Amino acid sequence: MVAWLLAGTLDITTAILYYVGPSSARAARLLQGIASGLLGARAFDGGVATAFLGLALHYLIALIWTLVFLVAIRTLGALRRQLILTGIAYGIIVWVVMNLVVLPLSKVSRGPFQPRAAATAATILILCIGLPISLVIGRHLQDENVA
Repeated sequence: MVAWLLAGTLDITTAILYYVGPSSARAARLLQGIASGLLGARAFDGGVATAFLGLALHYLIALIWTLVFLVAIRTLGALRRQLILTGIAYGIIVWVVMNLVVLPLSKVSRGPFQPRAAATAATILILCIGLPISLVIGRHLQDENVA
């Protein structure tokens, strides 16, 4: 639970600070953008309700990625040996799956591929999703084995 909430909070906070700055109106728009994956363009007409839906969907996605990692690290014990490298690799995997599978299947409107924006997004996922999930879960499992 700690890994999920930490990663979800770090990721959404970083996205808001990096992409929209201190504007609460633009932060709501970013969250509506997340909801647009489910609702399409009408998410932007839904006000606070679709912003909250976007936030809920964001945390749901973070929960799914946390659970996938938990299953992977319990199944593949070798992932526990190098938690930092595992976290970096996991952040990259999250970026690849989100951008090549999830987003194309969603109703999110996307522009053309931009390498610099992709590198920034991948870095955010490495730092805010991959590493926190790997370090928190990996250390918890190490402590569990010691006890």
